[in-house]
Amino acid sequence: MGRGAPLSSALVRVIATYRADRSALDAVKRIHKLINTGHGQIVDADLSSYFDSVPHAELMRSVARRVVDGAMLHLIKMWLEAPVEETDERGNKHRSTRNRDEGRGTPQGSPLSPLLSNLYMRRFVLGWKKLGHEERWKAYIVNYADDLVICCRVRAERALAEMRTMMSKLKLTVNESKTRVCYLPEEKFDFLGYTFGRCYSMRRARRYHPRSGYSVSVELSATRPGVTKSGKIRGQWWKGSIGC
Repeated sequence: MGRGAPLSSALVRVIATYRADRSALDAVKRIHKLINTGHGQIVDADLSSYFDSVPHAELMRSVARRVVDGAMLHLIKMWLEAPVEETDERGNKHRSTRNRDEGRGTPQGSPLSPLLSNLYMRRFVLGWKKLGHEERWKAYIVNYADDLVICCRVRAERALAEMRTMMSKLKLTVNESKTRVCYLPEEKFDFLGYTFGRCYSMRRARRYHPRSGYSVSVELSATRPGVTKSGKIRGQWWKGSIGC
């Protein structure tokens, strides 16, 4: 099927989505660690309909670098272009061929969809490193599915501009209404159902600084339902919900 390694082995460490050795909580912990080591300028990015926007031609080129079996490549291409049938509230069935007609989008609901979407996101992550942005601004990407933040030490506005340029070249659309630069600790941002921002003690009725260097904590966000998790990060108690 491939060149001796599974597709999942091509994924870089920062991509945690739907992987056996990664979880959403790993992404949350990585952000918390970056913030507490001085990366307090955050590019809080949102991609418009990421799974529906992945271009087939560019995606298949990424797959072909790992898969040499022509029959398997043809099968993956057929799956990408397969019609989608949906049933409306009245029980009427509708068939859509949008993916085939527009040449983009990965049908959701199959294990293959997150794998392929991860593989395409890898192009952005590796490009960011190769262009020197990570080293130049100490700007580290943390990604989970279509949720994306870039934790920067300096020049987050420039990092945001470069991210827009790269996403345009990848034929992906940045949702400008939900994309911004957040400066901690004065501001807050949400990621995977967690809110990152200044601590506030209800018991003490005042703000306080956590033990680690930055005055930032991870706390429950009501913006996303899910399974409640609780634990401890760097001496602080946190509670949050990992969105489904």
